Amino acid sequence: MKTSTLIVAVLAATTIFRAAAAADAEHLDHAAQPGGVAALSTPLREALTQEMVALQNGMMSVIPAFASGNWALVAETGKQMERSYIMKQALSAEQLDELHHLLPPQFLELDAQFHYLAGMLGHAADNRKPELAAFYFSRLLETCTACHARFATEKFPALAVQEDGPAPGHHH
Repeated sequence: MKTSTLIVAVLAATTIFRAAAAADAEHLDHAAQPGGVAALSTPLREALTQEMVALQNGMMSVIPAFASGNWALVAETGKQMERSYIMKQALSAEQLDELHHLLPPQFLELDAQFHYLAGMLGHAADNRKPELAAFYFSRLLETCTACHARFATEKFPALAVQEDGPAPGHHH
């Protein structure tokens, strides 16, 4: 991968995550679909919020590590994000049941995809494959954006999909 392409990717990622960091984390419980995140109990919403903040911090830490060739940090961060499933945390059987019944299947699929891609980022970094690591990092960004556009439009209104055409500001 050419250095200029990598720089553009890193700058784009930085812009996206700074915008996300500026959004208020407390609005996570206002998911776009009723019966989703908003329907979770307060302890589960808090756990999900903590996980999202941790994942955001992980994504942000990858950018300077990647740009400086700190493959060990990129690999470790990818592996940590892979293992951070809320469903793998110390939740009670009732809380796990609540998650599986109240979160839409598409949310769970995007969550699983994100964690898989994070593991692949870690694997690519372990093998010092910058092009492959950049690919998986970009796929992680796409997955974040897709999930936020579908399930967190109150927190990220700029990602709301327009039913009657392209999003405002979209140009060809």
